[in-house]
Amino acid sequence: MDRIDAMRLFLRVADAGSFSRAAVDLELGQPTVSRRIQDLEAGLGATLFQRTTRALSLTEAGKRFYARAVDIIAEFDAAEAEARGLEHEPVGLLRLSCAASMGRMVIGPQIPEFLGLYPHVRVDLMLDDTYTDLVGEGIDLAFRIGTLQDSSLMAKKLGEAPRALWASPEYLQRVGTPLHPSDLTSHDALTFRQVGQTEWRLSRDGESVSVPVDGRFKASSGEILLQASMRGLGILLGPNWLVREAAASGALVRVLPDWSGDSSPLHVVWSAGKLRGKSKLFVDHIESRIDFSSAC
Repeated sequence: MDRIDAMRLFLRVADAGSFSRAAVDLELGQPTVSRRIQDLEAGLGATLFQRTTRALSLTEAGKRFYARAVDIIAEFDAAEAEARGLEHEPVGLLRLSCAASMGRMVIGPQIPEFLGLYPHVRVDLMLDDTYTDLVGEGIDLAFRIGTLQDSSLMAKKLGEAPRALWASPEYLQRVGTPLHPSDLTSHDALTFRQVGQTEWRLSRDGESVSVPVDGRFKASSGEILLQASMRGLGILLGPNWLVREAAASGALVRVLPDWSGDSSPLHVVWSAGKLRGKSKLFVDHIESRIDFSSAC
């Protein structure tokens, strides 16, 4: 087994977080995978994995080797593709993760065109409204909405979506239309449970206010909150990409149209190294086709 293949196997085991999971992915026996990693460690004179009965994790040496191996494999693949005249023909599986609503409305619609441009690439899209463990799930790219928490992940900001207040005509007819942000305290607010929203910050012509909000329904899915607002359960502070279809159809109308919420950023994150190959091509593809600049 040469060093390049050994590095690829090491990266797959590290990304999978398990010898058995990597063995299944690679269609190898688990003893074979374990033995090859032991051979690699012996050749390096370093222990790369901390093995316990419950988990497999990288040692400090393993983390350093992982960071270098990612770049080495990417450079090798690029050199090999160039030698074969395939530098513009990426191949292989691209694993993506994003929130369900973002996947359906923003990321998913761009995938068919991308696959048409690069026929040797396959895409596996995981929709998850919680933050996915990129290394544990073997994810190449994750698209995340909102302010990023501090982490060791690499990140690139793709844009910011304006946010505004929306409600169904039925809800406003039944409960009444707010005339000032302070009126929102007497309304049902539809909020995201994972960010623990207890107030909305709104601005108008340089004036900003923070209004405490509460409501009978919260959810981790933007699409569920969108449906709830369309069914008259309350007022939603939503980004333009989420509410665009409902606003166009008249199912939702703008509330306090002179006031806007803080914009909602979209980032793409990945585990290590520079964006390369099909990952970079996909990020460039998405970045060139989404437009968050205009409000509904």
